[in-house]
Amino acid sequence: MMRDDEPIPLVEACKLFPRAKLTVSTLRAERDRGRLTTFKMGRREYTTKRDMEELVRRCREEGYRRDCILMAPEASGSSEMERVSSAQAALSKTVTALKHGLPRISAKSTPHNGGHRL
Repeated sequence: MMRDDEPIPLVEACKLFPRAKLTVSTLRAERDRGRLTTFKMGRREYTTKRDMEELVRRCREEGYRRDCILMAPEASGSSEMERVSSAQAALSKTVTALKHGLPRISAKSTPHNGGHRL
């Protein structure tokens, strides 16, 4: 039986929670986010069963915290939704203008005759 503090390579750590379908790159990303403790011995990167369980606990807690985000209205009285709507309207106007083409800035093209005047 594996001890909770026994070093295991990240490849093996992925197998601790098979239904999660973890990859080594996922564990490294969690390490970079500060949610998984890892360490190197030689060229390999290791973690422990306890650290993996802590990762799951942290992810669960952060998931619950992200369910609802409240934003205080600004002093000017404009809400975040109004700013988002305004930005979306501006973007929509830009996209529509680009779809219809830009105004012509030069006269219509004239046929070329090889650069020679007749």
